[in-house]
Amino acid sequence: MSDPEAELEAFIQTTEFSCLGARAALKKGSIVHGHYPALGDPASARAHYRDMLGYARDIRPTLSDTSFRTFVSTFEEPGGILDEEEYERLLWRHLQLIHDIDSRTYGLDEGATSDPGEPNFGFHVAGHSFFVVGMQPGSSRASRRFSRPAIAFNSAMQFMLMGDKFFSMQDAIRKRETTNNGSVNPSLTTYEYQMPSRHFSGRMTEEDWKCPFTSRHEPSSVKYTSDMVQRPTG
Repeated sequence: MSDPEAELEAFIQTTEFSCLGARAALKKGSIVHGHYPALGDPASARAHYRDMLGYARDIRPTLSDTSFRTFVSTFEEPGGILDEEEYERLLWRHLQLIHDIDSRTYGLDEGATSDPGEPNFGFHVAGHSFFVVGMQPGSSRASRRFSRPAIAFNSAMQFMLMGDKFFSMQDAIRKRETTNNGSVNPSLTTYEYQMPSRHFSGRMTEEDWKCPFTSRHEPSSVKYTSDMVQRPTG
C-alpha cells in the first residue's frame, strides 16, 4: 500500500517542484500532513476540518519571518488523472464544506475577507486566513502535478511577516519554475494579486471566471488598498 506522506516528501524534493517555502518546511520538519478518503466528500471534509481547526488555533504564536509552516492534506479518491476543471470543482466543493462548518463559530482574520472576488481573500479556518495551493495528477503545471489530489494551506500572516523577504523568495521560486518547467504559471503573471482565488486550483482561469465559493461571513469592513502588497523599490 502506498504511503501518501512519503510520496509528498519525495515530490517536494523533485526538480519540478518549485516552492522553496515547502522545501524549507520539509527540512525544518514543520509540515503537518493529514490524509482523507475523498476530496469533496462531506465526511472527509468534517475529518479534515477537525485536524485543520487544531492547527489553525495553534499556529499564530509559532509564526515568524523564517517559520515556513504548512498543512498539507492528501486524498485517496478520486484516483487516476482528473481534468483541471473537475479537480477545481472538487477542490472548491471541499473548501465550501469546511467553510460552512467553520463559519458557524469563527469569523475573519484581521485585514482579510472570505469574499473570493476580493484581492485580500483568504480561506479561513478558526479566524486565520490561508492561501491554498491545489495539487493533482492532471495539473498542467509540473510543480503541482502530484500523484494524488492534495491541498496545501499556507498562512497569509506568515507571508506578511516575511516582509521584503517574501518578494525575494517569490522571485527565486519563479526563476526556478522558468528553469525547470519552461515558464511561470500564467495565472500568476496575468492576475498577480488581483484575485487570489484564481490561483488556488493551479489552472489558468478564464477572464470571466467566477469563483464557485460562497462566503457565509458578514462582509469585511476592511477594504483592500494598493499599498497592502508592494514590492520594495530600492
